[in-house]
Amino acid sequence: MENLKKRIQQLKKKRPGYKEILNFYQKIREEQEEVKPSLKIKSIPLKKEWKDLLAKEGFSLLEKKDFPLGINASLALFSSLCEIGEKANPRMAQQVKKIEEAVAHKKIDLKKAFTGGFEEGKIEKIAEEFGLDKKVLLFLIQESIRPSIEAGTEKLLNELNTEAWLKGYCPVCGSLPHLSLLKDAEGKRFLLCSFCGYQWRVDRFFCAFCGNKEQDFLHYFCEEGEETYRIDTCDKCHQYIKTIDARNIEIIDPALEDLATLHLDLLATQKGYKRPAPNPWVT
Repeated sequence: MENLKKRIQQLKKKRPGYKEILNFYQKIREEQEEVKPSLKIKSIPLKKEWKDLLAKEGFSLLEKKDFPLGINASLALFSSLCEIGEKANPRMAQQVKKIEEAVAHKKIDLKKAFTGGFEEGKIEKIAEEFGLDKKVLLFLIQESIRPSIEAGTEKLLNELNTEAWLKGYCPVCGSLPHLSLLKDAEGKRFLLCSFCGYQWRVDRFFCAFCGNKEQDFLHYFCEEGEETYRIDTCDKCHQYIKTIDARNIEIIDPALEDLATLHLDLLATQKGYKRPAPNPWVT
């Protein structure tokens, strides 16, 4: 956590305009770290036929609802995140208070929301029914279960071999990637799952969202002097993913680097590209 705090301080000095959201990010991460020691996540037993399906048929191993959760830790974390949200900014505070009231009056069953496999459609229906901000509600639920999800993924790492996967969706849970990393001297490309945080290798020239490999339709742009961060675009599906060159910096937390470069997302949107797995911190 100390390395993360140092990196946040560096980013705040470099990009003063990000100070408020970076402070918010740090508080959330601190609370998530606090609950980790109390998590008792069991390993998910993987059957041989599941691994065969992963290797041969292109099916991801799990559904989101299959991930074991530390319910008590998630409930406690949800409460802590709401407290942070109430102090973030007036708009966030207003929305969080409405969500807390809905939970207090049992309009929202948090345990069901946590264990339902993070089905965005269902959560969005709940938000619409009770006049809640769906982005804020999704954010609070996802960040409350994130420590459990990442702990479950960590336990799977030694059992997985995804070298031959090379697909644009996560081999573990089937979710879309939210970031791309370039690693090693050769610049090998890895995608990061937007739900479980798993990283898997893919081809360097490849659109994760439509599968396009025609280089004439694949481009990227970055800001001058900021070549470590770039936007990879596809002119076939008009979607993009942000790529971080991990050969240039030590990445403590990829999501933090993503958050500190939201100006690139704005540029991509202005150019007519869409991000299929939006940054959840932009509420």
